Order: sequence, then C-alpha cells, then structure tokens
Amino acid sequence: MTKADFVNMVRRFALMFVVAAGVAVFAAAPASATKQNTNWRIKIKSAAVVKGPRVVLGDVAEFYGDLPAQTKADLSQVELWNAPARGRKPVTVNRSKLRVILQHYLGELVGNCIIPATLTMQTGGKVMTQEQLKRAVVKVLTPQAAALGGDQKFREFRIPTHLFFNDSMDSLRVQIPRALKPGSNSFRMEVVSVDGRVLRQLSGSVFVDIWKPVPCPVRPLNRKEIVTPDLITWKSKNMAHLGNRVWDGKGGPWRVKIPIGTGQPIMRSSIEPAPVIARGDKVTLLFRSKHLKLTVPVEALEDGGVGQTITVRNLQSKRKVVATVVNAQTVQVK
Repeated sequence: MTKADFVNMVRRFALMFVVAAGVAVFAAAPASATKQNTNWRIKIKSAAVVKGPRVVLGDVAEFYGDLPAQTKADLSQVELWNAPARGRKPVTVNRSKLRVILQHYLGELVGNCIIPATLTMQTGGKVMTQEQLKRAVVKVLTPQAAALGGDQKFREFRIPTHLFFNDSMDSLRVQIPRALKPGSNSFRMEVVSVDGRVLRQLSGSVFVDIWKPVPCPVRPLNRKEIVTPDLITWKSKNMAHLGNRVWDGKGGPWRVKIPIGTGQPIMRSSIEPAPVIARGDKVTLLFRSKHLKLTVPVEALEDGGVGQTITVRNLQSKRKVVATVVNAQTVQVK
C-alpha cells in the first residue's frame, strides 16, 4: 500500500464517521438511519474538468442535501485516480468502473452516489453541459423567433451531451445559416479562440413551435360557399405543422374550393377567389390593342373571379373566346 492509498483509507473512515455524525445516521435505530440517509446525495457528473495531477471527488461530483459545509469540503478532497494528461483527448469511464473506484475510496457512502452511465474527463480547459449548450442556442435564436410573432417553444435539440474546450478562454458561437422558420432548423456551433479563430465546428438542430392565431370556420363550410367574416373565428395553431400553407385571412372575396370542417385551419388551397361572374351571365367582352378598341356582348360559360381566365361565347357569332375577368360586367382579351 502506498502512502497516498494509506492517507486516503484513513480519510475515508474519518469521512464516514463525520458524515454519519453530520446527518445523525447513527443516532437512531437502523430503520430511522436508512430514512435519514436519504437526506443527501453525491451526484457524479457526466462530464468534468480536472484541475490538478490527481482527480479528486470535488472535480467530478456535486453535493446535494443536508451535509455540513466542512464535510462537503473534506469529501471534495478525496483523491480517486491520476488525472488524464493535459492536452490529450478526454477520457471516459463507464458506470461499473466508477462504482468500483467509488466503493474503494468511499466505502458504504457509495450508496449515496448517483452515478451516470459514463463520466468523461479532461485536464484543464472547461466544459459546457448539454443544458448550457441549449441555453446558448436559445439565446441566439429567440430574437429571430420573436420576429415571427406568436408564442415560441424550442424542443427536440440535437446537440452533444457535452462540449470540451482546450482553453478556458475559448468561447462558443452559434450561427444559423438560414432565416429561422417554424419546424426543424439547423444551426452551427463554433468553438472560437480568444483571438477569433474558429477551432472547431459542430452541427445541430432544433424544432421550433410557433403558435399563432389563424382563421378557422365556426361551422363546416361547403364547396362554393362564400367565406364571410361571420363564418370565421381565430384560433391559436402551431405554424410548425402549417407552414405558409395557411390562409392569412386577407384579400377576397373568397369561396370554398374544398370543404372545411369546424375549427380546422383554412388553407390557401381550400379557397379560391369568389366569382364575380357566374356561368350564364351576360357581360361585355373588351378587345383592346394599340390602335383599336372593340366591345361585344358575350355569355360566360364558366364562373370566374377578378384576374381569372374564363371561356365566353360571342352572342352574335357564337364563337368561343378565352378572356380575363376585369369586373362583374367586363372581360377582356388583348
């Protein structure tokens, strides 16, 4: 046994006594001691930065619950193993190995440890957890999401579980290559040195919910029914599932092209301009050229809205012509 191992063994038994006294584990019956023993925990991190030549418990653990400050300080100084070489890639230890090591140095106190599936360590530099990465991404994307209007929610992040930096002065920069939109968005994370050099790039994605009010019918709307304000109410819908396909409630007049159920968003594909000329209407056909203007009476052979083309028949010659609807009384050819 080395001198360091002997010192750690002595410290372990001393800590077991101090911790037990601090939480009064041995001051009651065994059943009561078990209950009181749940008042504190040692949570092992999934990613940690080591400062010295030896990994100590304080480097890789967080303490929660009713532990005296001095006990936490003593536990933090328990040495576990040699630190990874500085400048090397992070080292990963799995749960089973972690438990064996913690059992060796902490004894029965390992029962109060929350051990992750893996612990990844690096000597020097710094590390950002997944939650910290999420916050950094949200901070950058929130102004763009706010510009879209409505209520925003970010979810389904695809980012690393942690990100190590070789130098504590390095920083993270988040960039989105295209304008933010409802739904899935890709972005780029860059590790940047203090002098502005990009040292590393990683890709990520996030799903953005944008809830906005959209027009919905108050009752079922049938084909060819005119859409009037009294038939519409506005309901909050997730634009991530609608995109730019939903009608914005503007323009018109409109009529129903495809039947729409109560409360369903009115899609642009479900409506069409309401006809100002109906089939069978008698209207004027206007022919205009640079030097000539003619008008003849015609009959509409199909419905049409302003700007649409319809087929009309000359009432005199019976000839059919395709013309553009100008208004309720006029169609035009050029």
